[in-house]
Amino acid sequence: MIIKRSVALILAAMSTSAYAVIPTDFVSNATPTDYVTTIADNGTTQNGYAGTYGTITFNDWGYVGPAGVTANDFQVGAGFDAANVGQIQSVVTVDADWLTPDPSSVTGGVNSVKTDSAQQPYGVNYPLPNANMDGGVNFYEWAYTTPTSTFSNMQIDKAGNYFVAKDDMNFGYYERFNYTTDGGATIEDVNTGIDFQPYAISDAKGWCGSTMVSDPNGLEQMAGQVTFDFAFDAYLFNTSPENNFGPPATQIVPDFVMRSFGDYTIDMGNDAGVDQYFEGSAVGNNFNPVTGELDEDFQNKVSFLGAGVVPEGMWVLNSGDPELLQIVKECDADETVACSTEGATWHSNAFAGYAFLLRADAERTLEFISPDGHSIYVATAPVPVPAAVWLFGSGLLGLIGVSRRGASKQTTS
Repeated sequence: MIIKRSVALILAAMSTSAYAVIPTDFVSNATPTDYVTTIADNGTTQNGYAGTYGTITFNDWGYVGPAGVTANDFQVGAGFDAANVGQIQSVVTVDADWLTPDPSSVTGGVNSVKTDSAQQPYGVNYPLPNANMDGGVNFYEWAYTTPTSTFSNMQIDKAGNYFVAKDDMNFGYYERFNYTTDGGATIEDVNTGIDFQPYAISDAKGWCGSTMVSDPNGLEQMAGQVTFDFAFDAYLFNTSPENNFGPPATQIVPDFVMRSFGDYTIDMGNDAGVDQYFEGSAVGNNFNPVTGELDEDFQNKVSFLGAGVVPEGMWVLNSGDPELLQIVKECDADETVACSTEGATWHSNAFAGYAFLLRADAERTLEFISPDGHSIYVATAPVPVPAAVWLFGSGLLGLIGVSRRGASKQTTS
């Protein structure tokens, strides 16, 4: 970044979290591990981050999923088995309750945000010190509140593999930031200058820890993660899509990860001298965000976090068609997309190098548990839930994006 912050400022900002890394009652299955992704400017390459550099650090709280999978893994064993679905659930985002223990925004420090004044296409940027970031999204120098978004028909096989079809992930339209500086007594509503509409361009896969508990609908510790490719159409000048001046700027981001456990720290900057430093913590499923303990008043309450950087660009197939848009990736055992750039076009991202941190609080609803049991790990009688109901809801939480020319390298420390 690297605009240097003083050690005192960093420590002061980090000390504002309501609890340290792990919730009080969250059972750690291993030593907490930091997964560090280094963003470096190393020339014009696919997924490059020109002029942007720094790190994205994810701490896993020591949580280990089914069969020992970790934050580096996105499937259990051979992957999702559609013939052995044990559970189906939906997740719908909800309004912030101002309880999530993330540091409030600090001008020039942690979670620093600005917003364009409403009604002005190029409005003056006003800093928002002490804004509560619960349910909020940091995107470069701006902030947004996650709108109503839904994951429907989230299938979990008995080994703990997730599968969510891209059409079952429906995101709201990001245009405003609702925040409080007094614990919710007063809610401020700010119109953010750049609006955007995210959408999934691949199915989601991952793993879910609810197969490790006796009752997936009970008051037990559960967590999981999914990954998918997404795009978002950005609209400028505080206008609706229908009234926007010209077409939207489409941004394409590969391999986005959403997790319901752990802490993120984004520490990044760019050649323009913009410091991007964000911190955020998930709240464990069924956990009270204030006490850090399992709490029946928060049963089936979940929160999600995801972070990244918009890359310089992507080779894509079917550019311009959101329904068929597909990122061209290198072949491996899990991929079915093209193995070369033949027939593909290069898509440049206008917001390359923009870092982001997504937060969302949500409500989880378990729609189906297999009569034969939900798990290969737990020998218990099946828990009755309304028969095999397929919820046609919308799709998951939302947001994303950002980065610039350079290579992304992940290390474990």
